[in-house]
Amino acid sequence: MIKTKLGKILCIISSVMILGSVATGCGKKDSSTDTAKQTQVLDSSKKPEDYKATLKVWGWDDNYFKTMTAEFNKKYPNVKFEYTPVANGDYLQKLQTALASGGDVPDILWSIVDSRGRMFELDTWEALDKAPYNFDKSKVFKYIQPLMVNSKGDVVGIEQGVNPAGFAYRRDLAKQYLGSDDPKELKKIMSNWDSFIELGKQVKQKSGGKIFMLPGMTDALQILDGQNSTPVLENGTLQITKVYQKSLDYLVKFRDAGIVNKLDSWSPAWYAAYGQGINIFAGCATWTPQFVIQPNDKDGKGKAHWGLMDTPGGNFSWGGTAMGISKASKNKDAAWEFIKFATASKEGGVAAKKVGFLTSYEEPYKDAEFASDKNEWFGGQDIGKFFMNEVVPSIKVRPMSQYDNVIHDALVFVSTDINNNPKMTSEAALKEFIQEVKNKLPDMKVE
Repeated sequence: MIKTKLGKILCIISSVMILGSVATGCGKKDSSTDTAKQTQVLDSSKKPEDYKATLKVWGWDDNYFKTMTAEFNKKYPNVKFEYTPVANGDYLQKLQTALASGGDVPDILWSIVDSRGRMFELDTWEALDKAPYNFDKSKVFKYIQPLMVNSKGDVVGIEQGVNPAGFAYRRDLAKQYLGSDDPKELKKIMSNWDSFIELGKQVKQKSGGKIFMLPGMTDALQILDGQNSTPVLENGTLQITKVYQKSLDYLVKFRDAGIVNKLDSWSPAWYAAYGQGINIFAGCATWTPQFVIQPNDKDGKGKAHWGLMDTPGGNFSWGGTAMGISKASKNKDAAWEFIKFATASKEGGVAAKKVGFLTSYEEPYKDAEFASDKNEWFGGQDIGKFFMNEVVPSIKVRPMSQYDNVIHDALVFVSTDINNNPKMTSEAALKEFIQEVKNKLPDMKVE
């Protein structure tokens, strides 16, 4: 994810420098170690009202947290929460600092997918697939399961949602410049990025350069990177060329064709553009309609301004947050009840839909109407069923590595250079990319 659902994902490179000190505890005793040795037995005879605790949570999604805890408290009235807002880009460093200094850590831990490979290696997560929790990971969608485990194979965080993403498009612009606003017809004429670029050139000519195919280069990068499931770490080597050369090639092609706008993702101008009708397409996750399109296209309700279709080159997974339990928690039983409710119950799935999530838990989808969302901005198109029936079955995700946040930061840096320097070739961009990664990870082999 290039940013959190409503804010930038700023990967904190300094976290790499202090990871070693966390692993050794900086010579200090890690309070979570002693707690981890204390086996906490979960009492299955407890009723929801019997749970009494105050759970500390650090998180970055206030809407999700407030909605989910409100529904949880209807069933568990005596569990309270202390919520500390933390930008997801700051979360890893904050947690590492707390562990190294012996400071307090939350009962419930969050992990964004961008830095999860490193986050899950911190020795502070309970193994949720082992006693006393015994979570069965087969109950979530198969492609998500590898994103919930650490390098030991333990499930340490359960994913909130399935995170499918496709292509949203302005129907009026598509019909005017591409000749159709039907998602199936549009897919036929631009099933890959090469055809997308050629159509973009036509749009640029017809509109006098006023209409663009995508809002900005980081939007293009988000999609291209999300479509790429090739492992970056193989036999101890970071395969930068193998994994990213094609994406860099397309970023240069987009720039040279002049078909991508120059808006910075999540900036005021970027948000405003959704109501201005200047960009035909945009990446669209399950939360995009509620939090990006609807607030900024205020005149679009009931007017079928938007459609949802398959993305050229394949649909993708966008973002993801997993929740787990700290070994240091003294309220593991109540924390587990919340996580089960939020990620492994139909009630939690219904609550998640209110904030634009589709739960990763498969059970609720036995009801064919569970995912249904006939959105008024999309002309009544059932975008929920589109996500589940068309996008989810085709998603492939890249295996995590503990170097993902470093690579991500370097990739964003290089893509900005491509956008700003019209003479930069993809070969030069790749060379810069590799050097950036080597600078941050001098002990790693990078190709």
